[in-house]
Amino acid sequence: MAQLCFTPCEDRDYTGNEVIPGTKCLWYHYCVAGEPMNIVTCGARLWYNPVGGYCDSQEISYDCPADPSCPPTLVPTDIPTIEPTLAPTPAPTPTPSEKPTMNQNPSIPAPYPGPQPTNMPTATKHSPSIPIATELGLSTNNPTANSYSTDSPTSGLATIAIDYIKSKKGLIERFVLVSYNRGIAYPSNQYTINALIQSIQVMGVNGFGADFQFSLWEGTVDKWVHGLVNLAAFLANCKVESIDDDTCDELNWQKFEGKYALSNSCGQEGRSYEDENCVLGTTEFLSCDVDRNMQVTAVSRGTGVRAPPPLKCRRGTGEENYAGYWDTSSGRVVPDAPFANVAGRTDIEGCCWWGRGALLTRGVCNMGKINYFLGKRGADLGRTTLYPNLDFCQYPEVSCTSANGATFRWTMAFFEWAERVQRYQANGWNFETQISQFVSSDMTSDSFIVGISRILSQGCHEFDCSGIGEARMMNKRKKYFHMIINDVFDLKSLLATSKPIAKPDRPLTRQPTMRPTMRPTMRPTMQPVSMVAPPAGMPAPQQQPNPPSMENQNTNPRPVAQSDQSASTPSKTENQNVNPRPVSQGDQS
Repeated sequence: MAQLCFTPCEDRDYTGNEVIPGTKCLWYHYCVAGEPMNIVTCGARLWYNPVGGYCDSQEISYDCPADPSCPPTLVPTDIPTIEPTLAPTPAPTPTPSEKPTMNQNPSIPAPYPGPQPTNMPTATKHSPSIPIATELGLSTNNPTANSYSTDSPTSGLATIAIDYIKSKKGLIERFVLVSYNRGIAYPSNQYTINALIQSIQVMGVNGFGADFQFSLWEGTVDKWVHGLVNLAAFLANCKVESIDDDTCDELNWQKFEGKYALSNSCGQEGRSYEDENCVLGTTEFLSCDVDRNMQVTAVSRGTGVRAPPPLKCRRGTGEENYAGYWDTSSGRVVPDAPFANVAGRTDIEGCCWWGRGALLTRGVCNMGKINYFLGKRGADLGRTTLYPNLDFCQYPEVSCTSANGATFRWTMAFFEWAERVQRYQANGWNFETQISQFVSSDMTSDSFIVGISRILSQGCHEFDCSGIGEARMMNKRKKYFHMIINDVFDLKSLLATSKPIAKPDRPLTRQPTMRPTMRPTMRPTMQPVSMVAPPAGMPAPQQQPNPPSMENQNTNPRPVAQSDQSASTPSKTENQNVNPRPVSQGDQS
């Protein structure tokens, strides 16, 4: 295979995009401080403009770097004359053998157990050789989900919740991290279990330098179950937002009269993501500045039949820059048509703030907060951040294209949940109060998942509080939440074992077990009497008593001794805790 010989992102001080030579401007590196973070393509029928620094829909005579040919490998001029090293004589065996142990064929050297000789002829050193397959992301050396360690320290806390989550890895992968392509289920490629656990460790246990974090309550004996309820609500919303579609970018899902407005990248459900600034007078400085010249194309698109293309933004407004729409009947883009989205936008200038990550974090305020608490903005201001070289305001799509993407898709979602959902308070609604009420109500109510899903989707907990009705796909969010609570985490069983037991009025008897414990006696035990009397003249059946049913433990029969047969039948209340056991002959007297 042809090879490209160059050093990607060679300028150690450069942060930005760099065309990969020999790809005709179809592929480029995203560089951060001289490090290649990822290999990106603009998408179908798009070319990267190295002059303007954006993806262009027209193939123009760009100054695309040619394929720098690798220098040929030099062939050694002299044939090495080094004689093969004789193998060491094998160690003598304890018992002498009748035949000699040395190699019988002197023309074939015995295998050498040590390192191979290093004085072999080598080619002349030249510039790094990078196969095209590696450059285009086809190399198996790229980081994978399994390469992430999940055993990071837990800051001295007992790892009750983390260990329990790890014990459920198989169920999480089977029921939660599952995506669908035209109704066919498959393991998600974007969202993996090891990356999830690593992000939980950082965002819920270790912390990320803020005075808040994802509420896992790790190490808190009386509240860690609340943390698993919180994680179940988080994952249920992630399922709806991104995992089901296996997408990192928000998809163009809102249509009108069979058409999808390409200006949906500006906002769906009537929203305008570029105008969703942080609160004026308090945190407005955190919002990302809107760059009208920014041009970005999402890396994710829908997988359905005739699904619309990825969201994108580009400069230009007015009649000459109508975004157009996607026609599902013909399966093609109708450009330059004044077809507006719900908010009335017909262009896509400055519309680069669609959702990204597991919760599809949207808007200039949310992305600005991520840049401050996790990214370059905070690092520039002296904060210790997880990604000090990533500027999420200047390059919002880095959320999906970064080499750290496997964990960051989860990390940015945990951040939004902790910062915006958990800290929400309005009209008597409080996160910790609501989660405590849900746990104390035997985990059957819908009020907690409904309220918290509305906060995530609309910014408020009451029905139609934002004027757009119910949160999208609310029934799915509720279904997934209770599925994770019951089938994945089995939290009700934890709740049952963690409740305090009231002091009994009288001594408790032992709880019945699946099989009665045979108590050793000095004399052999007799066979238990069957509950059903045998026919006259027939001996009692020789069989062991059936184990008690786990579904109805309080009504299990017990063997009746001969001395009990004349007594009145005890009430159900008196016998519900009695442990069935065979009656010895010594008990009959």
